[in-house]
Amino acid sequence: MHGNLSFGIDFVARKCKADKKRADIFARITINGELKEISIKEQIDTCDWVSEKEAVKGKTLEARATNERIESVRFRLRDKYRSLDDAGALITADTVKAAYLGVQSLQRGHKLIELTDYYKKIWEEKLRRGGFKNYKTTIDYIQRFLSHKYANGDIFLSQLSIEVITEFEHYVRTNPIKCQDPCLGNGLAKHVQRFKRIISWAVELKWLKTNPINTYSCPIKKTKRKKLTIQELVALEEQDFTNDTVRYVRDLFVYSCYTGLAYVDVMALKESHFEWQPGGTVWCYIYRTKSDELCGIPLLKRAANILNLYKTRHVSNECNTNVFKRISNQEINRSLKIIKEICRIETPMTYHVARHTFAKTVALKNGVPLETVQIMMGHTKITTTQIYADVDEEKVMDDLAGIEEKLQIKRDLIMASKLISYM
Repeated sequence: MHGNLSFGIDFVARKCKADKKRADIFARITINGELKEISIKEQIDTCDWVSEKEAVKGKTLEARATNERIESVRFRLRDKYRSLDDAGALITADTVKAAYLGVQSLQRGHKLIELTDYYKKIWEEKLRRGGFKNYKTTIDYIQRFLSHKYANGDIFLSQLSIEVITEFEHYVRTNPIKCQDPCLGNGLAKHVQRFKRIISWAVELKWLKTNPINTYSCPIKKTKRKKLTIQELVALEEQDFTNDTVRYVRDLFVYSCYTGLAYVDVMALKESHFEWQPGGTVWCYIYRTKSDELCGIPLLKRAANILNLYKTRHVSNECNTNVFKRISNQEINRSLKIIKEICRIETPMTYHVARHTFAKTVALKNGVPLETVQIMMGHTKITTTQIYADVDEEKVMDDLAGIEEKLQIKRDLIMASKLISYM
């Protein structure tokens, strides 16, 4: 594994500062030009040292004992080097010296597989399934990469470097878990981002002093969130469907367009999640499956009508019965393709597009403050909600509406003031 390393052990004698006639013996470790010295705790007469032989001259018991000590240290240093090499550990002059002195645990410490397993153990319990599933995929990629790259399928955290994460990015790019679904673009960047976060957690645990891959950059490109225009939403609402499943999927989709709830949250809705107030307003309170954040949503009329329609059909007298009859996300998305063609909607339609439609088309474009949208969508950070507040062509046209008339009025006023000044 470390076949390209240059490794050498030499012994040198250095005159003592207090007595120039005496000298201390040091073992010098050289690895790829890096030097480290260790005192072997032996002192001799300066004139007895033979530098060419790296030994003490003479056949006295003292000389023979010192030379045996030198050979013993040489053997132990080589043995520590081999042990590090066999373990796939980081090999430098420092780590060999540390291994010899008995403090190698500081350099070797924990391994990457140990960290990912521990991360999974702790955080899978803390986060909901939806919030952790992407981390599970990243951990799977990390473990596949280690198995592919390293003979023993693991490395010490002290071996992490920019080179390692560069190789990891290349591995994910060229070895997708699903052959028919390559991991590129923002998906790849997210895996790199999560890898860096796991290593940052190791720093928090004191398993590492610093994050050696923190400066690595794999930028996430900003993309426009697909959402229906108000014209497409109205066309969808008004379209009559003869197929019961397609009509049901349309109603679920429209319900999310007016509430912002994701598929998994809509499927989890029970009567206990709703409060009917005296004024007629219906409130929906539910903890999001993905983030475990509480959403508080006053239902708009369209959403309330759909709720009332299906509440009477599918909810029994028990308050823990689901409001909407379960249907798989795959079946929903298949039906949405049919709906898209029938309604002649240009926007690509998946169920999650309904959530985006609520944020942008229904809420933000109609003056609902960003902070209010954050609460209704159950975002933990307002920066997540800001993604939906991008400026598109429609908003540009809305903002520029009437500008020609305003400019003309100002021109007329300026011209009128000039005419008065000439009179």
